Amino acid sequence: MMTKTRERIIPREFRTKEEYLIFLRHSFEYQSAIEKLTADNLVIEIGCGEGYGTSLLSKNVKRIIGIDIDQNTIKHASDKYASENCVFQQFNGTKIPHNSNSFDVAVSFHVIEHVRDDYNFISEIYRVLKSGGILIISTPNKKPRTGRRGRLLNEFHVREYYFNELNEILQRTFSNIKIMGVFGNQEVQKIEIERVKLISRILSYDFFNIAKFIPQSLKTLILKLLKYTINQNKKTKNINFLNKFSIRDYHLTENDIDNSLDFLAICKK
Repeated sequence: MMTKTRERIIPREFRTKEEYLIFLRHSFEYQSAIEKLTADNLVIEIGCGEGYGTSLLSKNVKRIIGIDIDQNTIKHASDKYASENCVFQQFNGTKIPHNSNSFDVAVSFHVIEHVRDDYNFISEIYRVLKSGGILIISTPNKKPRTGRRGRLLNEFHVREYYFNELNEILQRTFSNIKIMGVFGNQEVQKIEIERVKLISRILSYDFFNIAKFIPQSLKTLILKLLKYTINQNKKTKNINFLNKFSIRDYHLTENDIDNSLDFLAICKK
């Protein structure tokens, strides 16, 4: 059974408005990728997660392979979404288990921020792409997501990127790069920024300056309990959010990119 976390969302299992909006933002990025695909494309998705996005892309391409490091996640995706042109494979998180020059398109959404060796990650994707192939990749914008003393607000992330940092790591391998910003409408932007600020306040709160004496395991438990309580309260207040919001509330632009929610880059080999 696949474990649900903030990083592995399961469609239709949304507890809060904020969680649903994260799902919509990811879905918008998949819809944006579809515009770059053709029916004869061979595609690989690195870090396919639950598999809903891989399945969505499969309806527009010749064949797609979704890979992920978690065995339970791959089993879940295979059981739920596998088809004649959509398959899922486990990999070790370092070397993509396919030959060089194998794919027309590679897709990787909200994965690079989890990878310790991001240069090798991008180089491996470049290796398996055919000449002229493209990488479509997204990652959160670090600017609105950094807490006190530069602390990352998501415990699952190894790092996050400012625009220039993402551009730099991509340019080490790709020479043709276009980075755009993913924005919500005014209400969606405000909700996401407030969500991030709330997490920052929770993480920075210190009862009588004793946090340094509390074991990390206990800090993690306290944080989970606080988030659970907040989410339960929100759940009762936001019962109509499924009908209120859609992917039409998001858009891509190259303007004011530093204030985007996510970066979405298209890199051509």
